[in-house]
Parts: sequence; structure tokens; C-alpha cells
Amino acid sequence: MKKKGMVLLLGFIVIVIGWWITRGGSLAQPEEGMLDVWATWAADQDQLQALFDRYGQASGLPVKVTAGVGSDDVEKALTGTTPPDVVLLSSSDLLASYSEQGLVEPLDPWIEAAGIDVDDIYPAPLAQCRIQDGTHLCLPWGCDIDALFWNKDLFKAAGFDPERPPQTMEELVEYANKLTIRDEQGELSQVGFIPDFARSHADLYVRMFGGALYSDKGAELTINTQPVIDALDWQRQFYSSYTPEALEDFVASFTPYMTSRHPMYAGRRMTCRQCHRSSAPHNKRLPETGFYQGRIAMMLEGQWQVHPDALSREEPQVNYGLAPFPPPSAHPERANTTVVQGPVLIIPAGAADKEAAAQLLAWMTSSEILAEATYVNHLLPTSRTSAQDPRFQGIPNFGVFVDLMVHPNAKHTVTTPISLDLNEALGQVEEELLHQGGDPLPLLNELQAEFASKLKETLSYHDGP
Repeated sequence: MKKKGMVLLLGFIVIVIGWWITRGGSLAQPEEGMLDVWATWAADQDQLQALFDRYGQASGLPVKVTAGVGSDDVEKALTGTTPPDVVLLSSSDLLASYSEQGLVEPLDPWIEAAGIDVDDIYPAPLAQCRIQDGTHLCLPWGCDIDALFWNKDLFKAAGFDPERPPQTMEELVEYANKLTIRDEQGELSQVGFIPDFARSHADLYVRMFGGALYSDKGAELTINTQPVIDALDWQRQFYSSYTPEALEDFVASFTPYMTSRHPMYAGRRMTCRQCHRSSAPHNKRLPETGFYQGRIAMMLEGQWQVHPDALSREEPQVNYGLAPFPPPSAHPERANTTVVQGPVLIIPAGAADKEAAAQLLAWMTSSEILAEATYVNHLLPTSRTSAQDPRFQGIPNFGVFVDLMVHPNAKHTVTTPISLDLNEALGQVEEELLHQGGDPLPLLNELQAEFASKLKETLSYHDGP
């Protein structure tokens, strides 16, 4: 037994070392005559490398790709003397922090020099890359958008029109209550809708109630305003029909990642990128399994669900519909409101050859390459030309997401130097209120007092996006 245990331990160490090496390129030094591209999302390294090999073959300048680089390694490199030539960030969350430190190259001169057509990029994805003076610090490379999925068969069984989703947020609550079912023992066997499943959607709900977490393009924190309170109160309605413990047991029956008992995630909400673009959930039991098993009647999820490869996890085929998330009944003008987020490209301020990096950006954002990259990685194409690729046109329901992305009510995620810390703190408040109840205002006032001063301090000497 001891020998076997030692073998298992050594095997584990080898696996960890191998994993570190695959990511350890994040600590490698750039090579002469080669462009270095880092990606913070754990995409398929071989697939990404094969894509960039096409650039090397066409230009004579090879590209080395390192995927799954940690944010700490990125910041260490950006502040060092030999950063990579291009960094593909899985989202714009850290852009403001990097910008505040002067680590990101303003792209406007290079956009012009490389002939990049920013007019072909949809406004909402592009807006996340502009700071207050209009300067572009990044370029989008695909994006994610959520919409409402509903199980038509469960709707029909509950007496609803299977072709008609809830038209308002109030109606969604009514539908969810009727679609929540218990078995003979009183245990949850089906849940209508979980507002924070599989991750927080607070930003979208706040916008549906007419607010935002920031105002004036991120210059002022508005975390304790009435729309934020309304969004939290709306979510709490769903938790009135079951206890948090009962819901946790229900969710744990089809996915381990949202439970307090999970050894790695311990109940933490994962972002869509952690769920679908990381190596952690490789046992194929992703959160949306509950929807495909007919145990959750409605879910708020992204465009990757309608991709032809989405059901390759051997999930059951579901007769589902797809629609924009509904607005409050008092504000039909907010229909088609959505929050756009996704991967962005930056050139480090310390990059050795910014001209070569800009030429690579031009190739990456060309319609053919962007269409290829976004299709393979289940993203929405962020340019008008790439969206016309026949592969996207042939995906059922894909147009729902494209229509949301181009709608005037599409909003980009606002990021500031305090975004990551604030989002974590807000997530804790959201979880406490949903699971334990209470008055949101005192908790939100505490966040406002703590983080407003931090935001003011960072913006006093730098304008973040």
C-alpha cells in the first residue's frame, strides 16, 4: 500500500508539473524573430497555435502561443522588461487596472497604421475598449451574451404556451413558481428558474431596472442606488419558495461546482469563461446539465449553448426556445437589454516591436480569422463582416444573440481599477441576501463607502475605462 501510495503521489506530481509546464510558458522569455502571444483563457493550446501558424506561414514571422496564463504572470510580465507582443485577455476586467499602471499601449495610431477597420466592429463590444477620452486600449476578439432558454415540454406540461416565453420579469416569477415541483418526499425535483445560476447576473438585472454599477463611464460608483436594490429584491423572490440548503442539494445532484462541499470551487460562482473555457470541469457535468436533464425549466445562458458542438457532452436533446431576457412590465422600452463581455486584445506598453504586434492584430481581427476563431471557440463574432460567415448563418437561434449584440440596448461591461475587488464583494452581498435575507441597503451602503473612495483615488491620477 505504501508503494502504491508513493506511485500515486509521484504520478500526481508529474501531472501537476506537466500542467505547470503547459502554462509555464507564461514565464518564458521571448525568442528572437518570433512574436509571442499570451492568452489568459485556457483555450485549446494546439488549436490556437495551429491558427497562428497560418500567420507565420503567410508573413514569414512565426508566432508562439501560450494559453491559460494566470493574471499574476501577465501583470508580472507587463511590468517587466520583456513582455509578450500581444496579450489575449479572456475579458476586459483587468484592462482598467493595467491602464491605470500605464501597462497598455494606446492603439489608435497602430489601428490607423495597420489599416484596422474599427467601423466594422459592432459598437457594444468595441465600447469596452475605449477610455473616457475616446482612446482605444484594446480590440474585441469575440464576445459573450446571455439570453433566456426555456424548456418547451415543461412549459406545455405546466399549462403554458410552449412557444411563448415570459414577456416580463414579473411574469417570469409567476412561471417559475408554477414550474417548481417537489416529489412525494417534499424534495425539489424541478425548479423553474434560479436567478444566480450558474453565476451572478446582477449587472443585467440592475440594467433592466434602469441602473448600473457605475455612472459617467466608470467615473462614479453607484452601488447603493435603487436599481441595485430592486435587482436584489427581484432575485430574492425565487428563494422564498425553497431554502438555500434544499436548492444546494438539488443543484448538487447534477453538478458539483456550485456546492459548498466541492473541494476546489466550494460553492463559488464561476464565470462563463471558467465554466466553458477552462480545464476544470472536464468531467462533463457542467451547471447547465440540470437544464438538459429537464430539471431546470428556464436558464439564463450564453451563445455557446446553441453551437453545434454544445451537446457533444452526451446531454439529452431538449426541445427548447430562446429569447431575450424580458424587461420589467413598467418599462417595455428596456426590452433587448443585454450586457456584452468577452475576450479582448492588447499590446503591452513595453512590447519590443509594436509595429509587428499591430500587424498581427490586423490579421487577428480580419473577417476570415475572426470568424474562424470565434466559431471554434463558441463566441459571437464581433465584426459585421465575420458575422456573415455561412457557419454562423446555419446555427439555429444564433441570430437571437447577434440581434441582441447589435441592439441599441446592448451595454458593455464597465470596468475600473476596482472592478475585480468590487465584483467579489458584491457577489458576497448578493449571496448573503439571497440565502439569508435581510435589508440590502445597509450592506450596499457599506460597499459604496468602501469602494467609492478607492475609485476616486485611482481616478484622481488616471482615467480608466
